[in-house]
Amino acid sequence: MNDEDAPGTKDGEEEFDQEAEPLQDAGANLSGLLKSARQTAAWLNSIDKQLEPFRRQLRILESTRRSIVDAVGPANAVYQAALDVQRRYRAIAAPVVALQSDLSEIYDWHSRINDVVRGVSLPRTLLDQLAATAALFLPANLSSLDTEDLYTVLDLGQGDGVSLAWAPRTEIVKALLPLTTREERYALLAERHDDVLDDVDASLQIVTHPELTGMVTILSAASRTARAGFSEGAQALAGNVLETAMKRHGNAWIRRSFPQVTYPSKAGHHGTIGSVLDDTDGWGDLTLLQFKHYLVLAGMRNAFGPGATQDTFNRHLGAHQASPDAYRPEFVLPAVLLAHALLRALNQDLKRPDDEDEA
Repeated sequence: MNDEDAPGTKDGEEEFDQEAEPLQDAGANLSGLLKSARQTAAWLNSIDKQLEPFRRQLRILESTRRSIVDAVGPANAVYQAALDVQRRYRAIAAPVVALQSDLSEIYDWHSRINDVVRGVSLPRTLLDQLAATAALFLPANLSSLDTEDLYTVLDLGQGDGVSLAWAPRTEIVKALLPLTTREERYALLAERHDDVLDDVDASLQIVTHPELTGMVTILSAASRTARAGFSEGAQALAGNVLETAMKRHGNAWIRRSFPQVTYPSKAGHHGTIGSVLDDTDGWGDLTLLQFKHYLVLAGMRNAFGPGATQDTFNRHLGAHQASPDAYRPEFVLPAVLLAHALLRALNQDLKRPDDEDEA
């Protein structure tokens, strides 16, 4: 408080006696101010935590928009719908995220959000296009799974060394999810042995890229060998297809699919795969298009892992340290499924001769 503002103060008067009481008031006011500041800081922290879902949703919407435009182009109705939703969401979230307006605006936002959400329509033609483009983001056999199921599929991939992308059928995948041990899951796959191979054979009909058809022929031979009961031969054939696909196309495909990852300068198959799995922190940082590729990689770390022993299929040991331990009947279907999933992913990614001519 300035001297000239103090009540009852006159020019030239001694003010020492009058200063003592205002200092005490100032101390009380300062204590109250600090308390108020702490309360305000706690309130702001609380608000900040409440705002994080909005910020995260905006990031997700932006990632979705970019994925769709990369996949189907900016003129597609799916992209336009995603962009429209993103704009609407930004419009209704802005007053809360900014926190620059009066509280009355925030209260008004609560009433506006319902009106905006109700105003977002999904015409039948758009739903049809969304259904038609679903395969861009998730393998068809996994499209009916919820978030927790997809987490489990990823865990099973890394833990059991198996890929469930595109095969086997949804019914078998769902039967695997509640099982608690690898032995139980391997036993179920063995029980549905012919069904799993049927699903792989049917899925391989989709793989028509000229760079991959020779490997499809060998993997189909692996399937026939497995049906005939020669598990060692089936595992060896599937392992060689997996190695050939990775050496010719796989490592480059991984780097194209996950350009945000930092890779070792001289990484082999295991190092390249591990870089993606370790860098992306589960699948929370992935785009929609990357998630499908991540599903393929999740089961491949064990297949190319180092070491002299294994509990899951290991291509390196099968090729360089052949023994009954490296060739087990329970490894056949995981090996076939891994090779199949990689071929399916590469078939979607590789350029075709006619594409190159047009370019």
